[in-house]
Amino acid sequence: MTKLIPDEELVKIPVKDNSEKLIYIKDMCPRMIIRLGAYIKKDGKKSCKDACLVRETVAQKLNLAQTFLPKGYRLMLRCGYRSLSLQKKRYGWMLNQLKKTHPDWSMEKLNMETGKCVAPLNIIPPHSTGGAIDLSLIGPNGRQLYMGTQLGRFTEKTYTGSNNISPQAKKNRKLLISVMTKAGFINYPTEWWHWSYGDQYWAAALKKKYSIYDGI
Repeated sequence: MTKLIPDEELVKIPVKDNSEKLIYIKDMCPRMIIRLGAYIKKDGKKSCKDACLVRETVAQKLNLAQTFLPKGYRLMLRCGYRSLSLQKKRYGWMLNQLKKTHPDWSMEKLNMETGKCVAPLNIIPPHSTGGAIDLSLIGPNGRQLYMGTQLGRFTEKTYTGSNNISPQAKKNRKLLISVMTKAGFINYPTEWWHWSYGDQYWAAALKKKYSIYDGI
């Protein structure tokens, strides 16, 4: 798995946007199941529509990932594109959660730990490029595969390589990791569900000269 790359390294990655358009994911990925996060639904219809958008190549690669899955299994989208305004709200929510849990932490510590879970606005948030997706897997029975934690509930168990989860969860994560990696995506190590292509994290992890997606 990829290592956790500090924000100060990410901001140094040049961006040369290739002008690729955002597309509605179902138009290119008809087998994709969409189950948006509660925080997206709460933000209204526009955020729900935005969350179903990704860059065109991302959709193509998701179709490729689907072909690597066993028969009857499907990808499930939780969030695609995220506006800067929603990103700011999500960051604030995570910051407040950590404040409640760790009232003794300094503001510097709070921001550092929040940034491990939700991208701050001093970098280009991956979801705001259209190159990042939060997703899981659906089994043949139509239910989400057990991954050891819920999506968007941040603990040490949400780290992709966590050993503090059941053998079944490890097996299911291994399947997700396999198909997404084969399709060309990069994982964000603190979140088993977060994968991206074309953004600064992807560029840094693969030692590319620049990222191909800017914020939208």
